[in-house]
Amino acid sequence: MSGTAGMTTSGNGGSAIGGANPMGGSSGTATSKGGGSGSGGSTGGAMGGTTGGSTMAGSGGSIAGGASNGGAGAAGMSSGGNGAAGAATAGAAGSSGDGSGGAGMAGSGGASAGPCDIGGKILCEDFDAIAAGMLPTAAPWAARNCFDTSNTLKADGGAHHSGSQALLGMNIPYADCQLSADLGASLSEYWVRAWIYYGTAAPTASTHEVTLFELVPKANTDDPSIRVGYRGDTCMPIGVEVNITGGGQEETGCTGQAPKADTWYCYVLHVKQMASSVTTDLSIDGVDQSYTNHGNAQMEITSQVAGVRYLRLGPRSYSGNWANPIYVDDVAVATQALGCQ
Repeated sequence: MSGTAGMTTSGNGGSAIGGANPMGGSSGTATSKGGGSGSGGSTGGAMGGTTGGSTMAGSGGSIAGGASNGGAGAAGMSSGGNGAAGAATAGAAGSSGDGSGGAGMAGSGGASAGPCDIGGKILCEDFDAIAAGMLPTAAPWAARNCFDTSNTLKADGGAHHSGSQALLGMNIPYADCQLSADLGASLSEYWVRAWIYYGTAAPTASTHEVTLFELVPKANTDDPSIRVGYRGDTCMPIGVEVNITGGGQEETGCTGQAPKADTWYCYVLHVKQMASSVTTDLSIDGVDQSYTNHGNAQMEITSQVAGVRYLRLGPRSYSGNWANPIYVDDVAVATQALGCQ
């Protein structure tokens, strides 16, 4: 913006105030009738002729300098020229700055977090680095001690939440045929995440119990245990369950959430382990679940179980075999809350 013309006072040698301009050139002084040169309007428009790359200009290049009360302002920051001697008027308008800043670099978008980009990580497995048809064996995973030949548990590309493979399981008959990992003995609070996909069919009301993952004090034990899966005929309402066995009573949290086939679900189980009890809470696709347990409405499921430290994977039916494919992917355990990435 150009400076406004200053008020001129008459009289010999009287000084005139040049146009003070808070947005453009600063005030220039000129003498009236007395001769003697006054300095013209100085600095070019502060809002305009700044150096290249002004934040007012957006990306790439600055705004051209505004006209100021003075001589031609050089690019942006230079002072105006001298005013004419003895002139009562303000200095001539300065020319605009050339705004010759180079184009700003475009900001690159941040990369999305991967399934194993998590804080407090204890383990994370996406099964992509495992040879097709095989299982992970590096710590904390352990080799199976399974003598049954009818079950299926392997890395497979038939379905996957991320990458190219997931863990496929069917017909798991007993604990030694599941895949287990040692989480460590000192965990007091942690989260377990698993992406779940029912292939050709999801369980129905006639299904007694099919587990998706389990937490146990010993790798090959069935009781006590924390089971996350589906229960039909003995859950009210039927659907996804959080079931804790042991401690003298089975605590079964029935959510009423009925899974569908050909759909990926994100399960996150929050576990708080005390000296002689454990409290659990499940979210599905980021939604915290509520439960009916023995006819009581609850927001968490608690039982008298101690020393839970092993994670087991592989769908297991506690009433006959489950012969339909279930995929589990992007399994993670962490001491910080887990999301569904």
